[in-house]
Amino acid sequence: MYSIHTDSHAPRGAALRRCALLLGLIAVAACQDNQGPVAPVPSSPSLGVNNGGNNRRILFQSAATRGISSMNPDGTDVTPLTAPERGTDRSPAWSPDGKRIAFVREDPDDDALGEIYVMNADGTGLRQLTYSPNILDTSPTWSKDGKRIAFVSSRGSSAPTLESLDIYVMNADGSSVTPVTDTFGPDFDPAWSPDGKQIAFVSARDAGDTGTTDLYVVTLEGLLVSRLTVEGIQIREPSWAPGGKQIAVAGGNFDVDKTDLFVVNADRTGITRVTDGPDSPGTHRAPAWSPDGKQLAFTSTRNGLTHEIYIMNADGKAVTRLTYNSTDDLDPAWNR
Repeated sequence: MYSIHTDSHAPRGAALRRCALLLGLIAVAACQDNQGPVAPVPSSPSLGVNNGGNNRRILFQSAATRGISSMNPDGTDVTPLTAPERGTDRSPAWSPDGKRIAFVREDPDDDALGEIYVMNADGTGLRQLTYSPNILDTSPTWSKDGKRIAFVSSRGSSAPTLESLDIYVMNADGSSVTPVTDTFGPDFDPAWSPDGKQIAFVSARDAGDTGTTDLYVVTLEGLLVSRLTVEGIQIREPSWAPGGKQIAVAGGNFDVDKTDLFVVNADRTGITRVTDGPDSPGTHRAPAWSPDGKQLAFTSTRNGLTHEIYIMNADGKAVTRLTYNSTDDLDPAWNR
């Protein structure tokens, strides 16, 4: 039986609330004996290009403030951008020009399932884009030209159920919402390709009763869907490399927090693990590529119980911790 948690990860209170509303995490008991694919670390990863944008800071969700903060790539100059009086702000995403940020706000007095907002890079100019009470709207990702936002929604059903989750696209002002996927089983965790022609996403559409998920891409022209992974585990949280040739994902058993980071070739030629493997301590999640494609930001519990933000080289070397807090720091997003 499936259940779902559609975001990178959330503070424990928010996670429990969404579990009650949307059946919890995707259960993968079958994955416990198969924690992840085994593949060699590449000696020279395919690097991307700098796609523009003047702001090179990393966004993240701070459980201490329940809001969105930003920091330099070395962990300095942490700046809170939102601090909601109620609820939680999460899942931040930079616009391609670095001037705007899309994110999700969960407000228990308004819509605990979440609505999508945008704001300026300095936290000003807050604007709500979706207005759908009792419907899940989450996981925003920007198009290359900054004119559209893809997101996950349960609006295709009269009630927010697992099977009703699909990928949608809307204009950056919230207008013209259009479905991109429409199939039985959850489609979630979208990531727009650097060339603007495809959206990577995660789905359980071919999983049957195994509890696994895989990585897919859908073309914006023709809505053609291709499957990129067949690993027998849970694949989640894709992040497209700036050059468009690779997609970083988290994979493993999310039900017991035994996950690693992998790099998937977009041409379906292979998948490579870039963190320490299922026998190493902690869980590794939410990869986000650097603007030049040479590094990945991610979250990990490798040094304790809380999620902290780290960066490493794209081949898994030179791991550096950026945050040191007593509460979770989540959902890193590196400006392109």
